[in-house]
Amino acid sequence: MKTLLQSNRQSGSNISIMSLAKPENAKMLTRGVGAQLMLSIPHGAVNFATLEYVRKKMSNAVSRSEWASEKQQNSAAFGPLLDFCSSAIATVCCSVISTPQMMIVDNIMAGTYENFPKAIMGLSKDKGILGFYGGWWPGLVGKIPSYALTWTLFQQLKQAQLRIMQRPPKDIENSMMGCMASAISVTVMIPMDTIKTRLVTQLNYPDLVPYKGIIDAANRIAKEEGIKTFYRGLPPRLLSVVPMIGIQFGVYEFMKKTMIDRRPSREMILMESNKLEEVMMEV
Repeated sequence: MKTLLQSNRQSGSNISIMSLAKPENAKMLTRGVGAQLMLSIPHGAVNFATLEYVRKKMSNAVSRSEWASEKQQNSAAFGPLLDFCSSAIATVCCSVISTPQMMIVDNIMAGTYENFPKAIMGLSKDKGILGFYGGWWPGLVGKIPSYALTWTLFQQLKQAQLRIMQRPPKDIENSMMGCMASAISVTVMIPMDTIKTRLVTQLNYPDLVPYKGIIDAANRIAKEEGIKTFYRGLPPRLLSVVPMIGIQFGVYEFMKKTMIDRRPSREMILMESNKLEEVMMEV
């Protein structure tokens, strides 16, 4: 629904949330579900793995640097900046997977292609594999601040909860904080998301003058259709992204805590090793 509202460029069209929510549009609203499910699993796995790895490496680098350690202790903005940078780096690394996913799913949802196989054939027809990365730059410009802002807000909410409650957050609290962080991020970044969707799906309107880039799209949308067009997809975006991120962050923190609890500590490993050596000596 969000993609259909954002990508619509037909003058005089009365497309709205209420008109799309009619039962006869059920098939249209489920376009791209298979492709989304198929591509979201590897993207999510790579994203969180890369994010945690980058964050760990950056934290280690900060602890080894006297200047960075001093800044971290004296500056309240250093922690959020570190979270923002780690998320930005992870987003760039994951764009190898996320950009083809975006190009395929958005074009299926917008009706440019009927299904997953036809989207692959259509996007690769003229430019080969580069066809899947045609929306790399607008996608990255939208995702870096969006993902980084969500992650940074989530980390700051966790720290605030720890200061107030004097205990680690519960699983449901992690989900609630994820919902709050994503709601703020979506509201702030929805104009850029609209621009990205227009650029990615403009193949669906071959008779219209194509956008030249991000700035051109922003200027033309504002001038030709009004500022409110940027927020046309906000309600369905909030309804889909907020609970998704809440569940995602809640499950992520739960699994991380579970894996850490099951991982044997260094002291336990040394104790077991010493016991084994004693047994071998007795034998």
